[in-house]
Amino acid sequence: MVEGRRSVDTSTPQRKWTASSLVGLSHLIFPSFKPDFKTLDEEGIRNDVRNGIAQGFSGVLPMINWTVPDDPRWEQYHRIVADEAKGRQSLHGIVASNAENDIALITRLEKLGAELILMASLHPNDISAKDLGDQMERRIRSTELPVMLYAALSSGRQFKHLGPSGQPLDVFDRLADLPNVTAMKISHPISLTSTLQLCDRLGDRLFMGPVNLDFVPLLARHYHIQWSGQWNAEGVQTAEDQVGNALLAACASGDYRKADAVSMRMQPLVEQFYQVQAGAIASGVHPYQHNRYYAWLTGGNGGLVPAPAGAGHASVPTLTAKDRAAMRAAFAAAGLRTTEAPEEQFVVGRAAWERGVRPSDLPATPFYEA
Repeated sequence: MVEGRRSVDTSTPQRKWTASSLVGLSHLIFPSFKPDFKTLDEEGIRNDVRNGIAQGFSGVLPMINWTVPDDPRWEQYHRIVADEAKGRQSLHGIVASNAENDIALITRLEKLGAELILMASLHPNDISAKDLGDQMERRIRSTELPVMLYAALSSGRQFKHLGPSGQPLDVFDRLADLPNVTAMKISHPISLTSTLQLCDRLGDRLFMGPVNLDFVPLLARHYHIQWSGQWNAEGVQTAEDQVGNALLAACASGDYRKADAVSMRMQPLVEQFYQVQAGAIASGVHPYQHNRYYAWLTGGNGGLVPAPAGAGHASVPTLTAKDRAAMRAAFAAAGLRTTEAPEEQFVVGRAAWERGVRPSDLPATPFYEA
């Protein structure tokens, strides 16, 4: 324990696993598609997993927006990721439905080798604290795997009548006592005040993972902060220069001088990523093509993704030439090198480009402006 800050309980097997395995950055990946935007591009998916391993990310979460659990591609996608990550990265799974579906999905994830579950279920905004806690606890008790709670602002995940900024602190406090609840992801647009409240209430039992790295050097002076993840972590570092991992390592060890220096260097990237990400996340979507571009810039597959089923398409931002230039400029300002491959490669993805696919082969270029 670093003097002057709270330590985290590691008394259960799940908390011990989290302490040793949820370290530095972890990431999520989107599926890669062939030009029909329907068939999974296996080599493209493997490219993204390999890039995460090269970047030292401790875990990988396959995002399921395009391959929902009742789609046959859901299992195909997870099997590809699990196979490529096996022995090199922990596989994380996400549940985001009703209790019956989530419990069934957790069982499927266990069989595929998942080692951690992100609890991102949606609930009625006017739900009572007791009902919310009961519904979440039912899911959690269905598995022995470590479970990560999710503090967010999107509809169905914030409850203004249950706590500051919609965070149900009493519910989270109740769940944090369960032996396999081990961590919390704190979504990007959540304020510093709300993040501090969450850390103060839960930081003695859960490994807290703020997405907003701007908060991390401050938080680490009071709470044990060793990880951040299940977001587009390729947006803040490269495989050759893992500044995000360096920041979290310095914070975990209590080397605040180094943490401050790394944070200052990262500031252009952190600020740019916030501009890209926070507004979209708060509205319940991701900036899909921006996220893909970040991954491609730093060695990932890239490739456009279609509109996912059920997304509020009007709130999905378009990736413009101005956006792409700003993202490259942020890496340059932080002294990090990005790919020199042609922009056309990004549109189709590295794997497809190597097979001879070109942008003219695509039926459309959703959320992308040349």
